[in-house]
Amino acid sequence: MEVQDVSNLQVATIDDDTLALLTTAFELYEIAKLDYNVYRKDNDLSIPRNLIIQYYKKVKPNYNNMFFSFRKKYVANEALVEKNDTPEERQGLNLVYDYIQNFDVEKDPFNIFINSMVIHELLYKPLDDKNAKEVAEIRNKANELYERAKKEKNLAALREAQQMLKAVSTSKFGGSLRKGSVRMADFAVDVPDSNVAMQEFNKYLNPESRAEYEAYLNDSDIFTYIDYVVRITCKLIALQPFGDGNKRTFRSLLNLMFKMKNLPPVYITKKEREAYHVALEKAIVEHDYSEINGFYYYKICDSIYELDFKPYLTANKSDEVQNTKQSISEGPKKLK
Repeated sequence: MEVQDVSNLQVATIDDDTLALLTTAFELYEIAKLDYNVYRKDNDLSIPRNLIIQYYKKVKPNYNNMFFSFRKKYVANEALVEKNDTPEERQGLNLVYDYIQNFDVEKDPFNIFINSMVIHELLYKPLDDKNAKEVAEIRNKANELYERAKKEKNLAALREAQQMLKAVSTSKFGGSLRKGSVRMADFAVDVPDSNVAMQEFNKYLNPESRAEYEAYLNDSDIFTYIDYVVRITCKLIALQPFGDGNKRTFRSLLNLMFKMKNLPPVYITKKEREAYHVALEKAIVEHDYSEINGFYYYKICDSIYELDFKPYLTANKSDEVQNTKQSISEGPKKLK
């Protein structure tokens, strides 16, 4: 599925006055965000709720039109949110978003457990491939040493070869559930035992869980769906079913679930890291999801502005500049 860097506003069937009003509203929102207290002042979340409602009512956006701009911004930001910035981790994030980009919501089957496993496997594929290559190199060296040790009847070399083979592991990390204990960084919360985590995570394979998700997906209230999928991802992060990469995996899953409802993909910037962690901890520890729900309402508005209104405004500005240059080059028109 090809994605284009096209603003939904350029192709929306919306009258000029309404478009101008909506554009102004989002520009004012972007200015208001400079005052970080706007989040605290807006206790009922009326600002993001109204913006999202009007945008979806008037524009009827195409998810794919926003994805190209998102890809350019996402990986650099996400890699820094949990301080996991290595070439392999960036490659893994790109593979994850190739998968989300190509996921066909009309045809491809969706399941919270299965899609989480796929995302985690892709996230760690570059690292697993790198490890597999290193393991193969060690095995080859050990086998060469073993053959030489047999020929030379060198017991020390034979033991060294055996130790080399014993030290390497061929098991891959991506898509594997944890077997031991794990600590959740940044949060004062006890992580469930691995057996409990596995049992809880496996419940998402049950027909009841799948039916529950479908019911929320088909609910006409977009905020009911947002609240549900945010709550699910918070619960999954609290379970820590994987040995590492849980937050990145389930934030990616959240974006896939947003795609299922035609909501824009979101990313968290480095400066928003603390606010995100505070809201996430409140959800995990106190089971109070109001703050994390509000955080994502604002992030959806951010994405609508960044991925739709900003390209539209930039394109219009370029057209205005081009028209001005053309008028100057043509010179003043003579009066007849």
